[in-house]
Amino acid sequence: MAVRTAPSRRLPGWLAGVIPLLVIGAMVAVFLVADPISSLREVPPVEAVAFEQTIFTDEGIELRLRNDGPDPVTISQVLVNDAYWDFTATDTTLGRLGTSTLEIPYPWDEGLPVNIALVTSTGATIEREVEAAALTPEADASTLWTYALLGLYIGVIPVAIGIAWFPSLMRAEVRWLNFFLALTVGLLAFLLVDTFAEGLELAAAAPAALNGLSLFAFGALGAVIGLIALQQVLSGRRRATHQGGGALTGLSLAYLIAAGIGLHNLGEGLAVGAALASGETALGTFLVLGFALHNTTEGLAIVSPVASSGQRPALVHFAALGAVAGVPAILGAWLGGFVFSPAWAALAFGLAAGAIAQVLWQIGKSMSGGRGLVTKLGPAGFVAGFMFMYVTGLFTA
Repeated sequence: MAVRTAPSRRLPGWLAGVIPLLVIGAMVAVFLVADPISSLREVPPVEAVAFEQTIFTDEGIELRLRNDGPDPVTISQVLVNDAYWDFTATDTTLGRLGTSTLEIPYPWDEGLPVNIALVTSTGATIEREVEAAALTPEADASTLWTYALLGLYIGVIPVAIGIAWFPSLMRAEVRWLNFFLALTVGLLAFLLVDTFAEGLELAAAAPAALNGLSLFAFGALGAVIGLIALQQVLSGRRRATHQGGGALTGLSLAYLIAAGIGLHNLGEGLAVGAALASGETALGTFLVLGFALHNTTEGLAIVSPVASSGQRPALVHFAALGAVAGVPAILGAWLGGFVFSPAWAALAFGLAAGAIAQVLWQIGKSMSGGRGLVTKLGPAGFVAGFMFMYVTGLFTA
């Protein structure tokens, strides 16, 4: 006799997954409507405004602001060097995370300090001090070309010079190839430390409401995931050409290193562009020279795995490696010169830090069988690479 089973009364899987989301939404709505903590806020509002950009033009001063606190902020008056000035604004009341652009027709003087104070509707003042006013470059063809040349000078040309050492590396003995492989690790280790320091500094300078540290971490994780995906593509091509699997080596590893260095050079371009846009021409000059010296060894770091593997790629690969590593410096110079923001710069440096960390991991995996750091010249190569980057980095301090 067959046993009849009762029909299933279980909820569909999709509905079971949606119900918790509906409950969370209802909970948030009830909390916002009831506002149970409103009686605890019989205090003045928390007013905070971040100056994301201060732009000096022929007509005066332009401020790009963001509400950096939990409460709305209404800007009632503006003082420049302790004097009240008329101003126009896209919006005088900024809600949470809201933005506004203020234009002040103040006749500033080149090289002199400027103190700007925003007076809110509650009488609070929020100040911004500019040590030396300077005309902010406009995004015209001439300025774009100038910044592009700077990107070439700090990114593309130094990397190309380093890549030009490839023929010498091919003639070197195995022990010296191992030395230069370890040198690559030292170079990238310094870049990782330097990038983390720069990124955390920018994260601290970003508006608190945007959480610069999280942006930095998000960029780092994004870079790691992106390079892992790139590694899978490169590994698939190696298997397709019967070159085996496992850790990346040779040309595949060179492309991965070039991608990581390219993201780092994006950050360097940001630094140079921002320094010049803020009128720090002397600092910009030292940054350009420092980064140019700094980056000559990056090309060497890119081609060292190729020489160590004994491959002789076509010239088009060397051009592609130089472009991947160097061209982002041009993009960084444009972004730094015209749309620089500490928050987005923290994100860019996070990308660079994650990329370099992932590249170091891949190089470490490729160092097996008596190569790189585990050879007699390995420690010397690592120290030499780290120290070279430290000394040339003094030009950018």
